[in-house]
Amino acid sequence: MISNALQQLDLKSLTGLLYLLEERHVGRAAERLSLSQSAMSRLLNRLRDAFGDPLFIRTSVGMEPTYRALELESPVKYMLEHMSALEQSSDFLPQTSQRTFRLKTTHYQAQAYVPAIAERFYREAPFASLETSTMTETSLLSQSDQIIDVVLCSEYIQVPNSFRKALLGREKFRCIMSKNHPLADKPRLTLEDYLSCAHVLVNMGGSGRIMSDMLLGERAQERRFVFRTPYFLSALETVGQTSLLLSTSGLLGERFKEQFGLIMKELPLDFPDTNYYLCWLRTMEHDPAVEWFRKMAIDVVKGLIPYPER
Repeated sequence: MISNALQQLDLKSLTGLLYLLEERHVGRAAERLSLSQSAMSRLLNRLRDAFGDPLFIRTSVGMEPTYRALELESPVKYMLEHMSALEQSSDFLPQTSQRTFRLKTTHYQAQAYVPAIAERFYREAPFASLETSTMTETSLLSQSDQIIDVVLCSEYIQVPNSFRKALLGREKFRCIMSKNHPLADKPRLTLEDYLSCAHVLVNMGGSGRIMSDMLLGERAQERRFVFRTPYFLSALETVGQTSLLLSTSGLLGERFKEQFGLIMKELPLDFPDTNYYLCWLRTMEHDPAVEWFRKMAIDVVKGLIPYPER
């Protein structure tokens, strides 16, 4: 049990005891603690009451510590050193870290950006682990915050106020088709061309909204989605082997156009660019490991995204 007298001691009093042990002089210890000599004498009296010992005896050569004072030196120094560590944030060294980092993203961005993030991740943190998981439009609203370090998403994902966001850049929506499609040689698609074809829908789940339907207005009902999938690569390969059309951000189509035999054309409607974000929990703002992961991912995506935010 800690006595009432000991409970009244503060860090300044214990620091004063340490300075007295080091200096063996009230005046010099007071100067180091930015106190007057009289205030230092009062502090010494509090220490004597708390520990039930004179602690220091005045002699002709200065202040001599008692056995009890010398006995206190090591534990007091240990405690003060550990208390000072509370003021310092620990350094994060990616090259030696064995931490597991958790990235949540959409299927599109998992395929467009995560491979490059992983390459940089393991180059800088070879002993760490990276776990990725996918999301729906609304899954962040109910997901436990404790299992997410960073979120990579588009503006269509609902992000709660517990997260901060950084704009990475934007991508243009394109119409992707097979190079053997009947419209492949046509310089420009008309809206009638576009609506006369069957379409692929990459559906992330969630609300089921189709953003381009708002732009099509009443004519949205003329568009037929005959193949629905949550997987972008499956959608792209299917488009390459059929006469279906896919309307989506252009980066993956550009990357896989040779492999799947694809071409891209401008959409016959004024579809706004899609903004992409990196998000992280406000509670993890100053975690040095998450800060490294966040900055690394931002740097990688801005090097890949067609229109990066400057």
